[in-house]
Amino acid sequence: MDFDRWLQRFVSRIEKFLFRGTLLFIVFLFVVQALMTQNTIRQLFSTTDQFEGRPLIEEVQEAFGRSIVEENRYAVLIEAVYPPGNAQTLIILQNGKVSGELTDEPLRLAVNPGDMLEVFGSVAGGTPAVVRVKKVEGSLSQPLPGYEIATFGERELLAWIIP
Repeated sequence: MDFDRWLQRFVSRIEKFLFRGTLLFIVFLFVVQALMTQNTIRQLFSTTDQFEGRPLIEEVQEAFGRSIVEENRYAVLIEAVYPPGNAQTLIILQNGKVSGELTDEPLRLAVNPGDMLEVFGSVAGGTPAVVRVKKVEGSLSQPLPGYEIATFGERELLAWIIP
């Protein structure tokens, strides 16, 4: 038997096997990615999604049965200064969900560590609205009272709540 012919047949078999295996893997990858767009299937296979939206520390208890996290012991007072004579609507998003609308009166929000506050809406004209953290209840290192942003209503980060 000729070694060169044998080697050529062997390499071509291995090449076909590797090509088919790679093709099968790519098809499998696309199928899995398509399945992961379904919430129920994603929650079964992804450990990250199983805990999404549920703070783990709230489930931990101290030795005497008290919860470690005391809900709503922090609050932030937010005010908006709108430019005169323009139509404006600004809302505050807390962790991506609507928490309130900024009007002439300051808005008080009960917050927890790790919350994200964003401003979203519309301000017409060439002058931006100013959104300001007026007061902080509780000992927070962020945001500080007096912190402000100027916005035309694009979705912008106002503050992360950091104790």
